[in-house]
Amino acid sequence: MNDQMTIQAFSERTGISKSALRYYESKKLLLPNRNENNGYRYYTKDQIDLVKFIYSLRIAGIPIKEIQTYLSENEENQQNMLQNWSKLLTEKKHHLVMSLRYIESRKHGEPIYLLEKNEENIIWFTAISEPGKFGIHFNKRMNELAEQNITIKGAYLKYLSGVKEIKAQIGFGISDNVNTKVLTGIDDIEKMPACLCIALPYKSELPDIASAYRKLMNYVVEHDWVPAGSILEWYRGSHLEDIDIIIPVTYLHKGGNKI
Repeated sequence: MNDQMTIQAFSERTGISKSALRYYESKKLLLPNRNENNGYRYYTKDQIDLVKFIYSLRIAGIPIKEIQTYLSENEENQQNMLQNWSKLLTEKKHHLVMSLRYIESRKHGEPIYLLEKNEENIIWFTAISEPGKFGIHFNKRMNELAEQNITIKGAYLKYLSGVKEIKAQIGFGISDNVNTKVLTGIDDIEKMPACLCIALPYKSELPDIASAYRKLMNYVVEHDWVPAGSILEWYRGSHLEDIDIIIPVTYLHKGGNKI
């Protein structure tokens, strides 16, 4: 009985507040003994390491439900959970570093933004045209998709080669359940992973879009960004009137990286 401590004594011994201890009890993470006569809580020395571990996980941002699962698992599964948490926190650290880099660069007034893109299926077609004249190819493919009742979520252009005459891939975001066998001329169907991008809105005439590429690439070099994928033109709106030039700078877990 001598090793039993009241909640006040246990709080002082561990440095963890009484409100936190009560909260852990309500979530069945740390259960004290109860005096049958007065209902007082009593903790033991054996619970000191456990509560410090729980408290540390909470500081690290691990959700209560995951801690509950961890405490109920065997040692092998616990090690797997620790490895997964390590990976997630490493990604979160990387995300925060990039966010800080963006904020620092924004001090210079660059009209450039960060955006998260969810995982997306992209269907790609090859097209050749003069700079800024790919609208006819987009319209043709969009009409083909509409004829097959395929709804698109946005469109993309990926530069491949050329200066006066450009070879590029034009792509369209589609749902998972689309039957692409009814289409012809497909180059590739890509599952674009969820990613964090830097983006430059483009509002000038399309034939001048190369200047936006140069501006974004200069920004990348000047502020030490490391591209994780190809530079893309991203078109949205019913007439593809909203345009961003984007570069993925890191890939995220499925569903996005929620901080």
